[in-house]
Amino acid sequence: MPLFEKILYSTDFSPLAEYALDYVRKLKNAGTKEVIVVHVVDDVSIELPEGADLIKEKELFKILPDLDQEYVTTLLQKLETIKNKLEREGLSAKIYLKYGNVSKQIVNIAESEKVRLIIMGAHGKGLLTEILLGSVSTDVIRNAKCPVLIIKKEEG
Repeated sequence: MPLFEKILYSTDFSPLAEYALDYVRKLKNAGTKEVIVVHVVDDVSIELPEGADLIKEKELFKILPDLDQEYVTTLLQKLETIKNKLEREGLSAKIYLKYGNVSKQIVNIAESEKVRLIIMGAHGKGLLTEILLGSVSTDVIRNAKCPVLIIKKEEG
């Protein structure tokens, strides 16, 4: 089995996440066959249960205020777009839209899906240890049981 046959790609839909997606696509040449695409929502106006699945749990979706429903629908469309793009390039793709602590949910999905690698972009902000990576990236690296590839866009 190729080392990185199944990988997790975490996205916040930022330009940096788009940049990281290029690396995901390049890994097809290294034997990647399946990509688990993950986005974690932590900013809706009502508190939801940690780890709530915003794709499968339709009842939860219905209790969200209209503005949040529109937001979640937009996020789902963005995930579907990435999934379709990966599938057109010959990769199998599965999407997750979860609610909760971003790094915790990424690590949980990586474990339940038994991925061999996590890929994510890193925003440098925060305290000294997090200046290079960002707190979500730092937490994922600390807690993941598989390698984590952090993509930083070079300036200039």
